[in-house]
Amino acid sequence: MQFKSLDALVGLVTSLAILLALLPVEWQYPLVYQRDNFHWYQLFTTNFIHENTRHLLFNLVGLIFVGFLARRFMSGLQFAVILVFGLFGAVLAEHALGQPPYMSITVAETRGLSGALHGLLAASMLYLAVARDRLALIVLCGLLLKVSVEAFQGETLVSSGSVELVSVMGHFGGTIAGLAVAVVLVYSLGADRN
Repeated sequence: MQFKSLDALVGLVTSLAILLALLPVEWQYPLVYQRDNFHWYQLFTTNFIHENTRHLLFNLVGLIFVGFLARRFMSGLQFAVILVFGLFGAVLAEHALGQPPYMSITVAETRGLSGALHGLLAASMLYLAVARDRLALIVLCGLLLKVSVEAFQGETLVSSGSVELVSVMGHFGGTIAGLAVAVVLVYSLGADRN
């Protein structure tokens, strides 16, 4: 198996999340998105801070899985662009929608990679669906249904139990952001081939 730039990106994100997990909690806290004490850099940093070791491990296993899947058809640059938009889309959606009337509670903090992972998975399934993979289309539709129902209900359908409050609006925002970027990338690649 040949090493790709996408593998380096997955390794970099994994290393960054692990290094930040080793910091004392009081150093991590300013990096976490906080509705009442928001700083612009939290749009990026909160994605690499995790609730606990189990949360970190689930997110990293998901990142490695999606990276392994995407390396077959996505460049490192495409993966990076989708990841960045998924990171920002997740936090912005949580900020905008993680409060009444969209949810019964106000989400004060959010952390973790899961919103961006939802976006990367949606993008990967779109790439495969365009290549006429019917199972990928079914998975993509199932993912869109899951995040839409969760966003509508304001609570999760499925949870690993690794966090107290799942960022359903972050999952929704990451999915939509990642999928939107993938549509643009797939369309532009198709236009380049014609």
